[in-house]
Amino acid sequence: MSSKNQSGSNTVKLNTIVPEPVVNPLDVAVPKTKISTPAISVPQGEMLKKAEFIDRAVERGDVKKRDAKPAIEAALAVLSEALMAGEELNLPPMGKMRVVKSKDIGDGARVLTLKLRTMKDGAGSGASKSDDDNNDD
Repeated sequence: MSSKNQSGSNTVKLNTIVPEPVVNPLDVAVPKTKISTPAISVPQGEMLKKAEFIDRAVERGDVKKRDAKPAIEAALAVLSEALMAGEELNLPPMGKMRVVKSKDIGDGARVLTLKLRTMKDGAGSGASKSDDDNNDD
C-alpha cells in the first residue's frame, strides 16, 4: 500500500518509536554493606531444657526457686505469644528478636524462623553500681 505524501512521491514514511534505554539492575552501583565478619555456621550444642534454665536463673538472681519458677514460666509464655503474633521483641541484654518466616505444621503448631541481633558488649546490662548508690531514697 502506498500513498502520496505532500511532495507528491509514492513513498511511505513510518514514524519510528525509539525505546528508552533499559537499565540493567546489575549495572546500578550499589553501596557495599559493611560486614565486620561474615556469618559462620555454629555447631549445635546441648539443648538447655526449662528445668536447667530455671536453675541457672535462680543461681544468678537473689531469689528462691519457688518464687522464680512461676515468673520465668510466665515470661516464657509471654515471649511465645508475642513471637506467634509476629511482634518484634527488644529485650536487653538478650537483644532484638523478630520472626523471619512462619510455617503452620498442623494441630496449632508452627515453626518460626527467628532473627536475633545480640546487644553490644556491656549494652543493656542494667544500671551501674554507681547509679544504684545515687538513687537511695
